[in-house]
Amino acid sequence: MILLVKPEPAHTGFSLDMALKTEPLELEYIKAMLTSHSISSYIYDASTDSRSFESILELYRPQAVAITGYITQEYLMLSYARRARAFSPNTITIIGGSHAQHNQEHFFKPEVSYICRSDNIYAILDVLNYEHLGNASATATSLDSIDGLCYLKDGTWFTNPVRPFDINLLPIPERSQFTEHMHAYRYLDVSPIALIKTSTSCPYQCSFCYGRTLNCGTYYQRDVASIIEELLTIPCDNIQIADDDFLFDIPRLLEFMRLIREHHIHKTFICYGRADFISTHEDLMKELASIGLKYCMVGLEAVDDTRLDSYNKRTSSDANLETIRILKEAGIRLTGLFIIDINFTRNDFRAMRRFIHRHNITYTGVSIFTPIPGTALYEEYKDRLITHNMEKWDFMHLVVQPVHMTRFHFYLEYYLFVMDLFQIAQKAGIYRFLRLKDYKNIFLKLLFSDSFRPH
Repeated sequence: MILLVKPEPAHTGFSLDMALKTEPLELEYIKAMLTSHSISSYIYDASTDSRSFESILELYRPQAVAITGYITQEYLMLSYARRARAFSPNTITIIGGSHAQHNQEHFFKPEVSYICRSDNIYAILDVLNYEHLGNASATATSLDSIDGLCYLKDGTWFTNPVRPFDINLLPIPERSQFTEHMHAYRYLDVSPIALIKTSTSCPYQCSFCYGRTLNCGTYYQRDVASIIEELLTIPCDNIQIADDDFLFDIPRLLEFMRLIREHHIHKTFICYGRADFISTHEDLMKELASIGLKYCMVGLEAVDDTRLDSYNKRTSSDANLETIRILKEAGIRLTGLFIIDINFTRNDFRAMRRFIHRHNITYTGVSIFTPIPGTALYEEYKDRLITHNMEKWDFMHLVVQPVHMTRFHFYLEYYLFVMDLFQIAQKAGIYRFLRLKDYKNIFLKLLFSDSFRPH
């Protein structure tokens, strides 16, 4: 038995888990792969399963525990590995996920057996076969030949090279866990919602983006026919397309729409897109709306061209304005994503608030500028960091000192900004399931703690 673990959200005071909670898609791929090789497994999603991890260990007594997670969950991932080893010292512990791909040294710990840092899920099968936990007839693979593997030998950690992985080699995810807990997953006011992945990495070069560095920076697209095949198996009417950018390849999008109609698929779709694409493809966006695209997350990022240029977005404020118009006229709800820059002054906060009000953007996401470890941007800012606590890398905490404001005044402006946006959204019916009072208390507590706490 192999236990596949997705930790709960990090304990930072902030949590978007109530508003944005996604199914454990990466683990569903692994479970499908293991099932096809006659290896039993169980997915433990700590955010939806009310049972303790120890009770799960007692129930299933796994021979191996594979743990995934994001940067903010680093400490939780290591905690799960320690707890698995405490339950049974012979348990094989495997760490994976996007954070581990470029920051594997963070997991060079005694409680970790292996780190799988490739998109290639079959590397996990190779590890299990090496440990004689796979199919009895399988041939064991030498550790030094396993794609992207980190392993400990004679007291030294070794890191194998990573090869780009073709997303078309992934199986259809095994969604039994999702089916059981479907109504726990949501995107703002859309619930239940399932995930589907149709590409890996990203074809663009934004300086702050971690996604483009994944899979060796190699962009792969899934065959459209296989996407349709998977959609037909998903028992959910709402689908979030998990690609960094779905709106990229026009012939592929046209084929996607043709097959959606041909197979009489009636679902609501949510995807990411870029303003420079949307602003120049008005008719295509209307066509996508006609087959179910109802929400589009767009990195508007800034309200002026100077800052857009500094992020290497290769777009413009004019494109942002045209995108807002096109999506509104097409009946697609825009989720505008913005960056709160460390160079902001009080006037910059006010300008962004006025922009959002002026253009009636009710769905918004505002992130504090955060250089992610593993990107070139991190290398540029690593000497200016004010914390090395990975739980702070949630885009809602300062990890670099603001340039023109104290931390307290920066957080105060951010707090006022977020509360304003929260009230706009709640009046529109988006956050009726959340209590504004609770979020106010969380922000106020952190305003007075994180602002003055030594880092």
